[in-house]
Amino acid sequence: MTFLAIQISPGGWEVAVRALACLAGAFFVFYFFKSLIRVGVLNQRFQDPLAFWTGRLVLRGFQWRMWRIPRGDLRRSEILTWYWPCALISVITVWFLLVMVGFGLLNWGFRADKDLTQAMISSGSALSTLGFSTPDSLTGQVMAIIEGAIGLFLIVYLFTFLPGFLDLVSNRGDRVAWIYARTGPMPSGVGLLLWYYESGRGDEMDTVFEEWEGFFRKLSQARSFLPILCVIRPLNPSESWVCAFGAFLDAMALESTTVARRSPAVEICLDCAVHAIKNFHSAMRGTPINPQRSPAQMHVERREYEEACRRLEAAGVQLLADREGAWQNFIRAHMRYEEEVAWLAAALSDPTPVFHDPPPPIDRGAAEGGSGR
Repeated sequence: MTFLAIQISPGGWEVAVRALACLAGAFFVFYFFKSLIRVGVLNQRFQDPLAFWTGRLVLRGFQWRMWRIPRGDLRRSEILTWYWPCALISVITVWFLLVMVGFGLLNWGFRADKDLTQAMISSGSALSTLGFSTPDSLTGQVMAIIEGAIGLFLIVYLFTFLPGFLDLVSNRGDRVAWIYARTGPMPSGVGLLLWYYESGRGDEMDTVFEEWEGFFRKLSQARSFLPILCVIRPLNPSESWVCAFGAFLDAMALESTTVARRSPAVEICLDCAVHAIKNFHSAMRGTPINPQRSPAQMHVERREYEEACRRLEAAGVQLLADREGAWQNFIRAHMRYEEEVAWLAAALSDPTPVFHDPPPPIDRGAAEGGSGR
């Protein structure tokens, strides 16, 4: 039997290793551009894996910190205030390292630098735009120019991205505070509708829905950074964006299915809101939800719905005469988002959103005094 023996000279091994280094370097640079484009340009339904897992790793560090310090759970909002800047800086750092290592391997693979350590130093010098170590070869100088341009682009991207992201965070915080100011410490859709109709401002609901529609559309476009946006707490530690948005969704579901006054704007706003909540759920890698669930699994019971209708009628709100048909339509509307909202609340350790705020507690002393006891 004859075997074909292939002998590779030491010089051949070096060429092969340098070729592999060039391929690896090119892949790192390519993956950097792919990640950057998915985060900053394209509206992908699924977020960029690099940004997601970087943010998730930072979140694990914050959770470990809360577990280690005394009364960490009580200081949760204070600690998580630092989460989003740390997560954003970490994503930028990972991008920087990808480009630096990628061009460092290219420098060494194309023999622009004599050893790998010097190649990495030259790459970092070019990417940081400091230029203290530039290769002498033409190939190394050309790559230094390209890498320097990428470094400048990263700086410009950071300064152009931050204002938009901070505006979205601030806008969300303002809307959460807006809901809490009208519903109290336990936001509910019924409470929000009652605030508007009891104050004689029911006709303004169309304008409200149109404004919120634009906000939910912006949320849907921030898919790659939704995991970071999910964890960012409102300025008031006692407030929860999940509870606030859940209440607004309930208000839209009631308005579109049960209230006699027809509002074309509420249907569009409800669709945008459901889409945004589903994107939040998907961005956090939430538990898959069966879209064909039985109505018997609905979170809101019929008696709760009837109590909500009774309170709305007591406030002078005209409801649809076909209560059974309205209930069936409400089931379909509510089941579009209730599982996602409940999962997000549990994942973020927020209170479970309520359908309607409970009645005020009974003053036992007044009751006994009034009965003559």
